[in-house]
Amino acid sequence: MKKSLFIISMILIAALIPAIISACVRSANVEAPTAVPAASGPAGDTAAPAETDDPSHNGTDSAPATDTGTGDVTGEASVTPGDSPLPTGESPDGTEYTSVTPDQTTETMTPGPGTGDATGTAAATPTPTPAPDNTKSPTEKPTATPTPGPKVDPNKLSEADQKKADQLLASVSNPIAPDVGNARLTAANEDGDVTVWFDHSYNNTPAETVTSTGLNTYQIKLARNEIEGCHFMVASKTNKTGVTLEVSDFVNGSGGILPHEVCYGWYFDGVEGKTVADPIPVLEHEFNLKANKSQMFIIKVKSTAGTAFGQYSANVTLKDSAGREIKKAKVYAYVWNFTLPVASTCKTLTDLNEWAVIVGANRDKPGTDGLEDDLYALYYDYMLENKMNCYTLPYAKRGWFWDPKVEKYLDDPRCTAYTLFWKFDANIWQDDSQYTSAQKVEALMNDCYNRVSKKQEWLDKAYFYPNQGDEPLSVNTLNLIKQYNAMYTRVFGAHKLIIPIHYNTLIGQQDYFKYLENDVNVWCPKTYFFNTAADKEYNSAIYTEFYPKSYEQKFGTFKDRMAAEQAGGDEVWWYVTRFPHNPEITFSINDESVKHRLLFWQQKLYKVDGLLYYMCNDWENPKVWTKKYEDSVLGTKVNTYGNGVLIYPGGALQEYIDKYGSDGYPGPIGSLRLESIRDGVEDYDYFTILDKLYGSGTSDLIIKQITTSLGVYSTDSELFTRLRTAVGDLIAKKS
Repeated sequence: MKKSLFIISMILIAALIPAIISACVRSANVEAPTAVPAASGPAGDTAAPAETDDPSHNGTDSAPATDTGTGDVTGEASVTPGDSPLPTGESPDGTEYTSVTPDQTTETMTPGPGTGDATGTAAATPTPTPAPDNTKSPTEKPTATPTPGPKVDPNKLSEADQKKADQLLASVSNPIAPDVGNARLTAANEDGDVTVWFDHSYNNTPAETVTSTGLNTYQIKLARNEIEGCHFMVASKTNKTGVTLEVSDFVNGSGGILPHEVCYGWYFDGVEGKTVADPIPVLEHEFNLKANKSQMFIIKVKSTAGTAFGQYSANVTLKDSAGREIKKAKVYAYVWNFTLPVASTCKTLTDLNEWAVIVGANRDKPGTDGLEDDLYALYYDYMLENKMNCYTLPYAKRGWFWDPKVEKYLDDPRCTAYTLFWKFDANIWQDDSQYTSAQKVEALMNDCYNRVSKKQEWLDKAYFYPNQGDEPLSVNTLNLIKQYNAMYTRVFGAHKLIIPIHYNTLIGQQDYFKYLENDVNVWCPKTYFFNTAADKEYNSAIYTEFYPKSYEQKFGTFKDRMAAEQAGGDEVWWYVTRFPHNPEITFSINDESVKHRLLFWQQKLYKVDGLLYYMCNDWENPKVWTKKYEDSVLGTKVNTYGNGVLIYPGGALQEYIDKYGSDGYPGPIGSLRLESIRDGVEDYDYFTILDKLYGSGTSDLIIKQITTSLGVYSTDSELFTRLRTAVGDLIAKKS
């Protein structure tokens, strides 16, 4: 019944669109699209907008339905009789598409494997590496065992370039940071039943692992203006209650203090048969240890532009319920003598759903006390601290910029991107009865312009992202994007238009990208478009269905096309969702954490300017934390956990409810994956600095020691550690 009502309502909305477009247009030659009111929760009990069942979408609200005139209603503007030949069907991620090529021959496209099965995956495995030792030179190189095809990785470095890489790495074979050894300390009341050890922040150790890595101490390495950390693991042979963990201040030789924070891993059961952490609440209380299970703690340090470089150290102490010291260890942080930019060179965007935030904070009467904007700002600030910009700025509710508080965020250099006209609501109006929908759209456009045009830097950060043009599947939607662009040009003049694209086919002699080349200037394809025919021959598991070899022959490789667009002044972003999951990298809980960070190394390798992720709080239930497992969608195997969830609602955690009250302001809880994303963005900045100091392309020499393409990479965290350390040392040598 609900689905039928939804379809009927969408048909009615679609019937009104032509009239609204006509009323809104000023030009005789270009039709201007109108707004569809964004989904919003009721004044009482509220719920976050539901995720579409179509895996081709980013997990956002479905686009308004369109009556095709054939009795078919879809979530996209569908092809009507007489349109340019385009595929029919539902999702490019889940069902077959039949596309008609210019010669009218028929080609059936079906998804590639993407099942997560290791068979046939060309994920690189490094040559054997010795026991953890951060002082070794990172000379191991990724290899691969591909399915039948060429023996040589088409993207590997040439012999000459590999020699350059070897020489570069050899120049920092002796790390700048002082050696900290690996001594195991003995506590005053040593407990033989308890084992403690350190691990890298990009290793997500399941609770079933109780064997030490052999790291009795750890040296965190970071630049100025950076957050970096490590994991401290605790395992016990017996149950223990009332245990506490203390981490002293990180202090240098001059008494300077490096701020730190300690979080603990909150575990999900049944993640591919393992107990795996993802939420990381701040540790503010005692805890219990389960026999033969490990518990993860995250120790993070934060530097600023004014932090003194050099070595800092802290003491880690584990105490039993009687307050006796039962384990102790030493942890260090070395700050390199260079500074990361406040405004990252890697741009990011994600949706932060405001209604989910409200419900997840246990607001008794959301929408009635006027405090929801402040709550949204609390979540936004957390995401910004972790290098993720959200589509909608605080105090710019549903596209309106009435509140001057928004200017604080427009001025914040950490804010490098925000969107205009993403799910905006033209019906938020003081006197709704006096104005038509077209007049509201016109007023909203002018209101936005009047606010953000006060400073050029504010305009430079703005990205138009019309949700009706999101992930187009038809020529109708492509034309709608053109109409939007004309309207934005009329009011704003020069502007940035970003359109995520996950599907592609021919329209006469053009494909989607050629068709939109005069309208879109911020390209945002799914990562798999960068896979080449040569990559596919080397590794048949990768996904190339929407940019096959015939397209390369006609248009050139996708990477070359995007490079040409960048040379003409455009930006190139990319995005990932739940499909394809493997070997291409996504942000799934069941992946090795180092992969989430490696995605940003790949982004630098492919010269991509920014990353878009559809949502950070697409919770199944804002009252309960879940692992959000998706085995398959519309018949397509995805095998992902946590898609669209990078933070968790504080109101779902009892200790936060106890602290803030049922109607308080429990803020967001971070995740291990968000930690890796933030660190990945910072790694991207490292490579940007490296190229400036050593010459363009230097970063490629380092990155290709661990990943050469989207489907060929190593997940060896020791190799990753040595390469990152080498990059930091190389920069520090010239700083």
